[in-house]
Amino acid sequence: MASDGGYNSVDLTWSSCSRQQLLTFFSEGKAECVKDLPALRGSLQDWKPGLYYGVDDQCRIAFGSTARACSFTSPDLAACRVLSCHLEPDDDSSCKRLLVPLLDGTECAPDQWCLKGHCVSPHNFGSSVVVNGSWSGWSEFSSCSRMCGGGVTRRTRQCNNPRPAFGGRGCEGPDIEAELCHQQPCERTQLDFMAEQCSQTDPDPLYLQPNTASFYKWIPALGDEQCRYMCQSEGENFIVSRGSHFVDGTRCEADSPPPFGATAACLQGRCRLFGCDGALRSGKVRDVCGVCDGDGSTCSLTSDSYSGGQAKEYSTFLTLPVNATRVHIVNMAPLFTHLAVTVGGRYVVAGSGSMALNITHPSPLDENHLEYRLHLTPDLLPETEEVTANGPLKQEINIQVRRRKTHLQPKGRWGGALSTESAV
Repeated sequence: MASDGGYNSVDLTWSSCSRQQLLTFFSEGKAECVKDLPALRGSLQDWKPGLYYGVDDQCRIAFGSTARACSFTSPDLAACRVLSCHLEPDDDSSCKRLLVPLLDGTECAPDQWCLKGHCVSPHNFGSSVVVNGSWSGWSEFSSCSRMCGGGVTRRTRQCNNPRPAFGGRGCEGPDIEAELCHQQPCERTQLDFMAEQCSQTDPDPLYLQPNTASFYKWIPALGDEQCRYMCQSEGENFIVSRGSHFVDGTRCEADSPPPFGATAACLQGRCRLFGCDGALRSGKVRDVCGVCDGDGSTCSLTSDSYSGGQAKEYSTFLTLPVNATRVHIVNMAPLFTHLAVTVGGRYVVAGSGSMALNITHPSPLDENHLEYRLHLTPDLLPETEEVTANGPLKQEINIQVRRRKTHLQPKGRWGGALSTESAV
């Protein structure tokens, strides 16, 4: 649509061509949708379109669905005079400009809005109306972000119907709803999934100095801001972000241990907690039996001690069945004996005749993982061994003990919760 107004015009007029097109539109009976009465009532929010259509929306209307507001400004151009937009999703280096003012009511600075091409404070609007924010409708749920291992499907809404303005309240409630999906296990671990994403950036150079490209092999870096694609250079001591964020559903380590049954997973670059029902922020947890939102009635707590075993060979003293939970095993005489663990007939702790180092199987990011910890005395001698697994176990696990000599007896205890239909 052409305009008789130039760059410095704020009161734009219609061209003769546009006038003719509008008259044709009405005369052909296509304008029934505009016959409803407007709800003006003198309220600012009823006639300031920028409260409903932000800069991103205006860019999409002008340049297409991938356009968005320019991420940098030019000191030579007033903020409300020109619509500046990035046209390509991955290009932040250039902007396309349309020489028309932003819509009245578009936020242009903190506590300032556009009015006739100028960025002004609320008192310039000549009204004391306060505009409280209101939610848009929910989007459709996205497709699942992963094919296995627990991806995320999400939907969002925006506080733009209208946007809060002139000191009005923001919207209350969440702007995103999400659920875990495709939770069947992958062949590889959750840590492997994160490692694959880091290694995919190996061909991309890192510029530690201007105009000097360096290449590294990248591995996962757990810790603060881990969901923001934080990777560590293999063999080096520095960590950088290799992209905007990891794939939604990538597992992460929460700031504090999550409740039993909760899952910590990345969502839009943040580590978020999903309840045992798979819903974001649901707060649902597993009971002691491993049942989501259960009452603890489907299992029984059991415990015992052990002191047997054969010298210089591994002896199984405990077989943990599928669905066992809250497993805790302690060896209090690791100077003379040590523990071993097999899963699916394969040793995951010890098994070669010597005591193991600290191990988390299959990885720290996997749900239902098993932890082995060796605790030392101040003199760095073995004090206790400890095996823990919250469960519910997905496979049968065998716990073994090995004695150094015949007269040296192991001394340990174990406990856990077993399904009322299971037996050790």
